[in-house]
Amino acid sequence: MSKKIRWGILGAGHIAHSFVGDFKVITNASLVAVAAGEKNRAKIFADTYSLPFHYNYDELYNSTEVDAVYIATTHNFHFEQCKQCLLHGKSVLCEKPITLNDRELRQLVEIANKQGVFLMEAMWTWFLPPVLVAKQWLTEGRIGTLKFIDAGFGVPMEKKLEGRLYNRNLAGGALLDLGVYPVAISTFFSGRMPEKITASGRLAETGVDESIGMILQYNDLTASIYTSMVNIMPNQAVLCGDLGYIVIPDFYKATSAFLYDSHHKLLEQFNDDRTTKGFNFEIQHATNCIAGGNLESDVVTHEKSLMVQQIMTEVRRQVGVVYPGE
Repeated sequence: MSKKIRWGILGAGHIAHSFVGDFKVITNASLVAVAAGEKNRAKIFADTYSLPFHYNYDELYNSTEVDAVYIATTHNFHFEQCKQCLLHGKSVLCEKPITLNDRELRQLVEIANKQGVFLMEAMWTWFLPPVLVAKQWLTEGRIGTLKFIDAGFGVPMEKKLEGRLYNRNLAGGALLDLGVYPVAISTFFSGRMPEKITASGRLAETGVDESIGMILQYNDLTASIYTSMVNIMPNQAVLCGDLGYIVIPDFYKATSAFLYDSHHKLLEQFNDDRTTKGFNFEIQHATNCIAGGNLESDVVTHEKSLMVQQIMTEVRRQVGVVYPGE
């Protein structure tokens, strides 16, 4: 891995700033560019972080100074932006959800493979130390056989019917914005597609989902998942076995994990003392994959991302949320 990977950021919003903040601990890589829809916005961002290049989107696609692109825009733009990066030979780490549905993701995987370019969904939660410790406890049989997953993510958002979250044309709704996290954590710990998906939800006047509950049945394992943009939730994941259970508070950005026996006695806890927000783990992983010549991650595989997309596409079908062009 002698080549230093040169990263660019597409999008200059909130999450792009978090990416820059955690990039300072990344090895074998440099952050050299940012692109935004308005080039002046990209210049302000570049000046703030002393990045040598600022572009509009087309300039980033065509830049010879950038090897890999982190796509930090909202998910309604992801498919076309991923596609253009891949067609121009740029490796891609794209924020979740990587696409609006499984059909779009299959197209991107096909393009990435044809172009011989790395493509990965930015499932940062899957790399967080507390989540990995919980996975280790599970693998070691500390809670016996995993039987039930309870995961939810709910945050009350301001109800602006003209805003992105309530706009069907911009792929609004709770599921793709928040629900992707509990769906992804279920996929991470189950490792497979559910045999049966049952979902119901409440739709807003604009036709997007305000809240959705779903049951994912994996033969002998059941996952209960809920997401909402109208009510608060504990935002925790609980993994229940026949010998005990694991609690991961704020699982999507986890800093701790707790192991209990069948009598609710705390057996062990893990506290993460990281000094970063946690994006660095996925960035370093993607950097190493690209430098090593890999076309996909062995953690966030194309297949696993497809599982998440297939689940969410079927859930939306059941509750009646359809986006233009689908």
